[in-house]
Amino acid sequence: MIRIDRSIIFQIVNFLALVFLLFRFLFKPVVKALDERSNHIQGELQKIEDEKKTLEEEKKRLEEELKNIKARYLEMLDQANKEAQNVKENIIREAYQEAEKIKREYERRAKREVEKLFAELREEIVDISEEVVRRILKTHITPEVQTQIIEEMLEEAVTRLEAETKIGHEG
Repeated sequence: MIRIDRSIIFQIVNFLALVFLLFRFLFKPVVKALDERSNHIQGELQKIEDEKKTLEEEKKRLEEELKNIKARYLEMLDQANKEAQNVKENIIREAYQEAEKIKREYERRAKREVEKLFAELREEIVDISEEVVRRILKTHITPEVQTQIIEEMLEEAVTRLEAETKIGHEG
């Protein structure tokens, strides 16, 4: 049988008092501190998870923006190439137009020069012909022949004048 004496009861009361005091002053604050620490860790983990989600969303947004930037870059590059091609074509067209303008100007100048040369040549031919005719006439024509030639020329001139006058009155 078990004997209960006072010392055991004291020990039991001391033990229960110690358990009560430990529970009240040590266990509750430790559990509370552990709960607070656990809650703090859970909060930090939730913040980290939220930041991770935010970073993932930001990464996706930046990737999409990068795609858009690349697309705009390619579009701008294509547009720049088209504009460069247009500028090139305009420059070539303007150069051809300028060349045609210069060509026409030189053709006009050349035509004027040729006409001028022909006019000078005609004058020289007329002068040479007159000189040849004078020399020939001096040597072969007598005063009677001269008179006859002058009369024929006068008759021909009068006939032409009459014909021109008739044409002028008819028209």
